Amino acid sequence: MAVEAKPQSADGYSAAQTHTCEQVLVTLLSAFGSLKDTIRLVGGLVPRYLTPEQYPDVPAHFGTSDVDVALNLSVLASGKYTSLSKQLLARGFKRWVDPKNGWDTAWRWEYQISPKQVVLVEFLRGSTDDCPPSKIAALDGEDVSALSVEHMEIVHDWYESRKIEAEMLGDRGVTIETVHYADVPAFIILKALAFHSRAEKKDSGDLIHVMRYAGTLEDVVGQFVARANSGKRTANPSCLTKPVATCAAAAPQSHLPAASAGASAHL
Repeated sequence: MAVEAKPQSADGYSAAQTHTCEQVLVTLLSAFGSLKDTIRLVGGLVPRYLTPEQYPDVPAHFGTSDVDVALNLSVLASGKYTSLSKQLLARGFKRWVDPKNGWDTAWRWEYQISPKQVVLVEFLRGSTDDCPPSKIAALDGEDVSALSVEHMEIVHDWYESRKIEAEMLGDRGVTIETVHYADVPAFIILKALAFHSRAEKKDSGDLIHVMRYAGTLEDVVGQFVARANSGKRTANPSCLTKPVATCAAAAPQSHLPAASAGASAHL
């Protein structure tokens, strides 16, 4: 859900840029305080943790340029995010301003890394009858809001966790944070839906990388079966009506690392 068009090939991303996004993530988590365990990482930074580089079998994911997080609906309903805007501002974040019209947004925030580099943070939430997909709901008065995305709520049950060590921005020192991120089934579902909605090459590239390197086809299918039988929240079957394999056909080889070029043959 980038504001500007995403790069059209893997060459448009860099390891340094992705590392900066990780720094933004840990700085962001610090703003949530005791509620940070309710946050789920989604989007292009997730493959960094789902499929960590293990050369030569698993190449590094080509990276990302922004940070997307999902907020918990039950916490939203409780009103416990009410001081979030102050915490974000205190850590150097500010609301993103659309250069086309000068309007700021409450669900998109940014961190200014340098005069030429900004990392966007997008707050997302699951859709409901009261807040259907693409609608924006306030969670901290009018200062912070979240964009409603269909089936996004599944990541609060379907996730993995990893401790990461990174330097917080703003000279706040090094920290160790536990990051909760979409697991393989949740990531594949949400990325397939995103690709179906906007047909961006970055979405298909992310999806193919995870499907190729998260394990064998049997492994990935087994994870879906395990989630379906877990008794936890499951996505509406409608979210799988569009074959994930269509993303492979739509993703040009130039958008994937060289080692991923044959991914479509495995789908």
